[in-house]
Amino acid sequence: MSGKKSLFIARGEELNQKVMRNKGRGEEIAKDMLNHFKRFHSMNEIYDRDIEEQILEEELENIRNPKPLNFEKGLVTFSPSSVSKTNRELYYKAKNYPKDEQIFLPYQRRWVRNGSAVHAAVQKDLLYAEEHLKNPAFKVARMPNGRPSWEHNLKDVKQFEHNGRRFQIFGMMDGILQYKDGSKIGFEFKTKSTTIGAVGNYKMKDAHDSHKMQAIAYSLLFGVDEFVFVYESLAKDGWLKGEDAKPDMRAFYFKPTETQKQEILDKFATVVEHVENNDKPEAVQDGSVYLFSEYKTQLKKDGGFDWFAWDAEQKRIKAERAAERKAARQRKAAEK
Repeated sequence: MSGKKSLFIARGEELNQKVMRNKGRGEEIAKDMLNHFKRFHSMNEIYDRDIEEQILEEELENIRNPKPLNFEKGLVTFSPSSVSKTNRELYYKAKNYPKDEQIFLPYQRRWVRNGSAVHAAVQKDLLYAEEHLKNPAFKVARMPNGRPSWEHNLKDVKQFEHNGRRFQIFGMMDGILQYKDGSKIGFEFKTKSTTIGAVGNYKMKDAHDSHKMQAIAYSLLFGVDEFVFVYESLAKDGWLKGEDAKPDMRAFYFKPTETQKQEILDKFATVVEHVENNDKPEAVQDGSVYLFSEYKTQLKKDGGFDWFAWDAEQKRIKAERAAERKAARQRKAAEK
């Protein structure tokens, strides 16, 4: 066997071992995260005045003295939550194109409200758990001033130069936790509001790709290289199900690779190039990616993609298939 071939095999084996180590560590962190919440939520209700005062004081401080940020005027600004958007949409945002009017029905506003309320409750849980659990697997990392490393305390903006283009990333994340081995783990909490099945093993195999892309951007902004995603269903199983109740919480580990980080930087740099050249990027010809887009009208106006026509066609196909299924059921019933 040649030295070059043996070196290639050795490197392949080394890479495989590294992947397996990461997988084992990831499974352990995800399992410990779920167990951390399980242990805390198995305790009787606790009232800790010091923690309650800390939370209220931080809310007041963030209102009265917002954290100053070092934005650089004139640079295109990207946010981690928009990483999964198409280049055309990011171009529109950078160029301040008009957005579609967003109309929320009352139940939708309550939907958003409930998700935000649970986020706040989970942060309180984390503070209580580190104080009242024996040997907690996670503690909330702290900022230099001693405040928890999350949201408004953590938010920041960072400038980048990549492929000859300059831009900045601005954002804040749900939190940074300190694992039992001392490592820092990015914490992202997501809610599901439809049915408990949304977080079941059948429908949810892993963290959503868009959430992973968001975490890659957080890694660039905050220097965190490991993440744990926690998904909680706001819909619960029957109260009397007891130990047989379906799980309402899932956790997944994610470690961004250097290649993934470079791909995000490449994407942002490409958008900046289009912005500087006043050249609209090609529009993706798939209506499903624009479902939550704020620029559907602009896309149609530019001739990039007519989402409204696509949506009408999808509804027509859905109605046609429903009619076919109904007719088949009627024929089957008539044959009996």
